[in-house]
Amino acid sequence: MGVVTLYYMDNELTELEDIDLEYYTPPISKKDILDTIIAYDICFIRNFGSDMFYVEMVDGEPLVPMHPKGAYPAGIERLFDLMVRERISMISYMDEKLMKSYFMVNSNDL
Repeated sequence: MGVVTLYYMDNELTELEDIDLEYYTPPISKKDILDTIIAYDICFIRNFGSDMFYVEMVDGEPLVPMHPKGAYPAGIERLFDLMVRERISMISYMDEKLMKSYFMVNSNDL
C-alpha cells in the first residue's frame, strides 16, 4: 500500500484591501465593512458554507439574532453576502487591520 500525502494551501489571514472589493456589486468599501464591525463590536465572522455563519464579538461571546430564526442586522447580512459571493471564509478585525481568509483558519491563529 502506498502512502498518500495531502497538501493544503496556506490558511493565513491577509489584509483586506479596497482593491479586493473593486468589482463587488452592490458597491461596498473597506470603510463600510469597518463601520459595521466596529458598530457591533465584532472580532470575526466565519463562513462555514451553506448559509452557516458564526459571528464572535470582541468579548468572546457569539452575536446572535434577537429572535429565533430572525435575521442579523442589515449591515451584518451584507457582510455575509460579500463573504459568500467572494468565497471568503473569514473576516477578522485585529490590530486595527481588516483581515480575510479564503480558507479555513484555526481559532488559535487569531
